[in-house]
Parts: sequence; C-alpha cells; structure tokens
Amino acid sequence: MSKAAIGILGGSFNPPHEGHRKLVQHAMRKLSLGGMRVLVTAQNPLKKASDYAPLSERIAQTNETMRGMVNVRVAPEADVGPVYAVDSLKRLLTREPGTPFIYVMGADSFAEFHRWHRWRDIMAMVPIAVISRPGYRVQAMHSVAARAFARGRVQERDAVTLSMRDAPAWCYIHGLARTESSTALRQAG
Repeated sequence: MSKAAIGILGGSFNPPHEGHRKLVQHAMRKLSLGGMRVLVTAQNPLKKASDYAPLSERIAQTNETMRGMVNVRVAPEADVGPVYAVDSLKRLLTREPGTPFIYVMGADSFAEFHRWHRWRDIMAMVPIAVISRPGYRVQAMHSVAARAFARGRVQERDAVTLSMRDAPAWCYIHGLARTESSTALRQAG
C-alpha cells in the first residue's frame, strides 16, 4: 500500500485567517491528502520585513486558526530549512525520502511564482496544487509558470492522482471562493 501524500502550505500567515483554514480543508479533500504541513516563514523575500508581526505571534495565531484539524501540523519554516521554499523542500525530501509531497499554493502565488527563488527547481521537485482565489484564475492560468510547464498540467478531474505523478506536474483546483486576504486584514488594522 502506498503512503498518503502530504501537502505543504508555506506562507507568512501575516495574519492567518479562516481562508487559510478553508484552503487547507479544500486541498486535503480534493487531493486526498494524508496530512498538511503548514510552514510559517519568518519573512517572504518578496515583501518588506517591516510589514511582519513577530514570527512567534504568527505561529501561535496559525496554530489557533488550524486548531482541531486532523493531521495538520504548523511549524516555523526555520524548523525545516531556510526562508526559500526550494531549500525547505530539499530538506523535507531528504528527511522523508519515502513521503510523497504536494506543494500547495493559492492562485495569487502561482501567478507570481516565476519571481520565486529557483522556482523551476521547485517545479522539478514536487507536484504543485494551485488552489483558486477569487480574481486570480486568469493570471494564474496564463502565468509564466503555467506556460513554461503547460505539458505538466493535470486536469482537475484527475487531481487525486497528482501525488503519483512525476514532477513537473501541477493542477489548478477550483471551488474555493474565499475572499479573505492577509494584506486586507493588515490594512484594515
């Protein structure tokens, strides 16, 4: 019997909100994941450091947001590697060589994925699930990453097979209509 895939959701969670919880639930259901690792990063290299609440506060808030969710583990990204997602993934894959991982991200992140450090390496390491976000479908589906890896796209009806596919493979998953945004919550004060 094969091991259930584990989802990886990284982010600054500045602050975490109900939309993050719903994203985790949606991804676990659509991908038949055995669990989810929620990695809270100290700082997103693409954002200003001054915008961040302390890491310990964001971890505590993320734990509270995910409370009661079965097989969902919150950890600082520093526990599994440096700030860059590619380095964290390498470390996870080395620590758990038999575990099938799927990197989970919102459509807003996938639209900008080509700006990430060594994003092509991430695509080559693990399959990626792109979860819909209102207003980002077109940007995500026509992004640099979507065009560069068009041959690796898995149809949503086959999302449950994503963990069995060799990278690069990715799938766009519809159905999450949450509008919460950490940026909007911060700006609202």
